Formats: sequence, structure tokens, C-alpha cells
Amino acid sequence: MFGKLVDFIVRVSGRERSTRFKVVAIAFGATVFLVLLPALGIYLGYLVSLVFSISCPRWLELVLGLASILVGAWWLGWSFLAQWRLGRGTPAPIAAPQRLIVLGPYKLCRNPIQLGALCYYFGLGAAVASLTAGLFCLVVFFILGSAYHKFIEEKELLIRFGEDYGRYRRRTPFLIPRPWRRSPVAGDQGRSGPGA
Repeated sequence: MFGKLVDFIVRVSGRERSTRFKVVAIAFGATVFLVLLPALGIYLGYLVSLVFSISCPRWLELVLGLASILVGAWWLGWSFLAQWRLGRGTPAPIAAPQRLIVLGPYKLCRNPIQLGALCYYFGLGAAVASLTAGLFCLVVFFILGSAYHKFIEEKELLIRFGEDYGRYRRRTPFLIPRPWRRSPVAGDQGRSGPGA
């Protein structure tokens, strides 16, 4: 079903891009994923809250929201830096990392950008609108993001990085970090080049 989309992403993501191209991809992605999508989610969450609302003091919504925004921004920033420095790319598929990243936040979970975005979306929804809007954003974007990662991105990464990605996928949690476990990719830490 998603085969043609996966093939297209494989074709565009395998190209090394200039720094200028990467910066434009980052600016576009930040606008879409940090401004437009959350705004849409918050608006839809607001509409949901007109029918079904969770009662919570406004000060608590603000505290939860701001704390979650900070946690989300930390995960997003750390993940972006790992992709830029270690992978020589960006989160955008058109300027994707050219190396498989298994260190930094990617040592803790396979999708730290999704984890950061979920915290950010929840926090923004709670701080700007209500706890109901924040929870709406969390649930909707969890479902959409997880579907994208499972049905499209994981297939693309298997094609580009082969069994190196397969081993990494088997050893590293999808979304929720488990830092108390022994390093999931300890044997891969010194690798570099394609597939590392």
C-alpha cells in the first residue's frame, strides 16, 4: 500500500545535500511541524473540548504545558543535533541523515523526535488552550506519527541501511526510552560510514 511512497523516500533520502539545502529543509519542517500542525491540533482539540472537557485548574494546565514544552524542546534539539552531526542530515526525508544514528538520543529509543514532538504538542495544547486540547494533540499525533514510522520510515531505513538497521530496531525501543537497560547498541558505537 505504501510501497511507492517508500520507494520515493528512499530515492530522495539517499542523496547527500548541501548545507543550504539542509537549512531550507529545516526551516520548512520547523514551520510545518512546530507551528502549523500544532495549531491545527490545538484548534481541533479546542473543538473537542466544547463537547468533552477535562476539568483542571488553569495554573496546573500552564505548569504541565510549560514543563512538557521544555522537555519536548530538549528531545527535539538533542535529536536534531545528532542527525546533523552524526548522520550528516536533518529530520526531513529530502535531506535525511546519510548514516544510521545509534548514539545520543537514538541510543535510548528509535524515534526521539516523535517523543519530543509529542511532549511539545501536548504542552503547547495544554498551555495555549486546555488540558483536553493537549491530550487530543498527544493522542492524535501519537497515532499519526507511529503509523508513519511503522509503515513508511522503518521500511525506508531497512532498504537504505539493511541489517544494521534491523539489528538496531530489534535492540532499541520504539518510543519510550529504557535507560536502565544495558546499552542496546553497545557493539555498534565505534562504527562510522554508511550503515553506522
